[in-house]
Amino acid sequence: MRTALTRPIDRLAYHYSRTERADKAVEYLRRFAKKAAQGHAHTEAIRALQEALAHVERLPAQERDSCLLDLILRQASPLIYLGRFQEVQELLLRQQQRLEHLQDASLAGHYYFLLGRASLFLGDVEQAVQSAARSITEATRCGDKATMGKAYYLLAQEAPLSGRGRQGIEHGQQAVALLEPTGQQWWIGQAHWVVGLNHAQMGEFEEALQAEARAYAIGEATGDRQLQASAAWASGLIRALIGDWEAGIEACQRGLQHSPDPLSIAVALGWLGHAYLEKGDFAHAIPLLQQSVQQLGQFPFAQFQGWFMICLAEGHRLNGEIEKALDLANQGLAITKGAKSLYGVGWSQRALGRIALARGSLSEAETYLHKALQIFHSLQARYDVGRTNLDLAAVARAMGSRTPLRRISERRIACSGP
Repeated sequence: MRTALTRPIDRLAYHYSRTERADKAVEYLRRFAKKAAQGHAHTEAIRALQEALAHVERLPAQERDSCLLDLILRQASPLIYLGRFQEVQELLLRQQQRLEHLQDASLAGHYYFLLGRASLFLGDVEQAVQSAARSITEATRCGDKATMGKAYYLLAQEAPLSGRGRQGIEHGQQAVALLEPTGQQWWIGQAHWVVGLNHAQMGEFEEALQAEARAYAIGEATGDRQLQASAAWASGLIRALIGDWEAGIEACQRGLQHSPDPLSIAVALGWLGHAYLEKGDFAHAIPLLQQSVQQLGQFPFAQFQGWFMICLAEGHRLNGEIEKALDLANQGLAITKGAKSLYGVGWSQRALGRIALARGSLSEAETYLHKALQIFHSLQARYDVGRTNLDLAAVARAMGSRTPLRRISERRIACSGP
């Protein structure tokens, strides 16, 4: 039966699919899938790989299991970019027995990296870390530096969620060092991007912007839209946080324009809304954040959905819609707790504190803000420590007390270091 794919490489696959050369049919379909995935044509890539699976049974018996597993592993990344995380996890877990039977370290390293990625997106942080560690062990056995680098990238991506930003920077730098000799530019760019995110969370904005500039330059040089999108919105958010609002909004808009798929678009909408929120422009922020929250709920992507729901709560608070803000902040707290995103929980507690202050519930506001401050201290997130102390100062002013202001000042000096 003639394939629906029409590119030249698929004509070769179609030709070989009608001969005894099943190996060639698989080879050319695999090549097409790789090219399609690199161009973010993820649905086409998956379709080609599924078609290749139909030819595996015609291969010699000794080749079937390893070829089948390789084709399934290749499906995981495009499925992830389509937001089908649960499907990836189930697909991989069904292959665990085959993986153990093959005893192939190169396949195992890649398998556990992909399983870890799916687990992280699903909010199973513990499983993600365990899978990344197993990936490093297997990849080390066969000297696969590329997979080792990707596994360290995964650990760096997880680190901010668990409050290990400094360790995340180290993991990200290790990923860069391992990936650079491989020439895999996209992954090198991803590693720089995640280093920048960890620096940003810790309030090290100059270092963060430098890392994101490296990631964007690689994306620009390779023509990869997804990498350009991620680096653009990351640098845009950082610029908005330091008060360079127009540059931050422009960068986030660029990130949205570059976004190649529905998941990337949903995330970029949220960061653009966040940048407008930093400016205090809730009229622009609210509709963007509403779109982001709604779209992310379709995947699901709990970490970002919870984060942008909290931002949406802040937008409604600034707009004077206090009860709506309270409902959204409580939802955001539940989501970030469920996703084990400690940073998100800190943001939720701070948002609830600000809402309580707006309602005149000063004791409640102080309680929430102290919880947020404790979390940000544990994360070494100096910028958020400073902002939360300012919120506590506002509560102290409302209470008419000078003593809390002195305590806040002392805490701020203590956490800022020498």
